[in-house]
Amino acid sequence: MKLLSAIGTSLLLVLSCSTDSVERVVLQQTKSPRNRVIDSLPDPKDAEIRKIRTPDKWHNPYVIVCADGYELILADKKRSNRSLTLDELESTLLDLQLPQWPLGKVVAVQETGIRSPADNLQISSNLRTLKRMLASHKIGINDLWPSG
Repeated sequence: MKLLSAIGTSLLLVLSCSTDSVERVVLQQTKSPRNRVIDSLPDPKDAEIRKIRTPDKWHNPYVIVCADGYELILADKKRSNRSLTLDELESTLLDLQLPQWPLGKVVAVQETGIRSPADNLQISSNLRTLKRMLASHKIGINDLWPSG
């Protein structure tokens, strides 16, 4: 009887350890980033970018920095004027597909031209935060056009 009890306890310990190991592996898999297009994009195509003179020729993502967040303009989508949080912007950029990056791993960034003097501090803060996020993903910044 003692032998059966000892075997049962050992079996229970083995099963418990196996379950913990499986849970750890599952957690690691869900925490690790999946393969994304952004990770395999080429460097910015500087020669092509220098030829661009107007925003309508820019076909990569275009970010407008506002006091209340960010607006993302994509060449192949209708403009929504929806304000995004930094997390929403980051998630959207990271999920974009290859055709939305024809100029390589670079976005255009511009501060909004429509603002009150009270917005300046918040816009500057949002711009710094955006630059840090883009740098963390090694996304280049092109600031071709000044704010209005």
